[in-house]
Amino acid sequence: MGRIEKKKLYEEIADIISDNIRSGQLVEGEKLPSIQSLASEYGVGPASIREALNALRVMGLVDIRHGEGTFVKASSPKAFTVEMAIFKKKDIEELLEVRKMIEVGAVKIAAIQHTDEQLKNIQAALLKMKQAISENELGEMSDLEFHMAIAEATNNSLLKKLLSDVSDVMKTTMKETRKIWLYTQAKTIERLYHEHREIYEAIAERDSDKAAKYMIAHLEEVEQVLIAHLNID
Repeated sequence: MGRIEKKKLYEEIADIISDNIRSGQLVEGEKLPSIQSLASEYGVGPASIREALNALRVMGLVDIRHGEGTFVKASSPKAFTVEMAIFKKKDIEELLEVRKMIEVGAVKIAAIQHTDEQLKNIQAALLKMKQAISENELGEMSDLEFHMAIAEATNNSLLKKLLSDVSDVMKTTMKETRKIWLYTQAKTIERLYHEHREIYEAIAERDSDKAAKYMIAHLEEVEQVLIAHLNID
């Protein structure tokens, strides 16, 4: 399995503040409390607040004016996560191109060669995705686990390593895609779960062609959504 990291503290704070900006609780031009006040409010050190504010600056949500403070710059971010804010259109296209090359082939192999235990692991990730929906969470972690479990089911160590090498970037784009669908209401997270279930069912049926068809359709849609909704070149 690929390495899956927990959300960093400053990211959690940045998420809370960005949600307040998008909801209108904080309006354009409004000055945020001081770093010390925010640190006290969230029960963290000043360093975490500085990182959170810098992340929001990169996302295009706030303007940090030295000697004056931090002000709300916009209600709509360039990207929903700081990692995605530094992506270029070419970066996304190249990542999804790599994912198509690796994962479409991987799902075909997994459909044919998976063991019962490996199928259970794929199903377990799918169930975690469903649970995330009921708990009103994005579910990007279980999404990544699902795709890594498919790679595991190929029984090809090199293929698993190739996917693991891009797993951190995959997690970032998964989170961004889910946030876009959530906030624009272009698509429900539940529908995204059903797409993954279709892939799982094709694997369970050992139908490699159907599994590949569902996988490439899913990846192409992710690419279209990211490029269409992100303010990137």
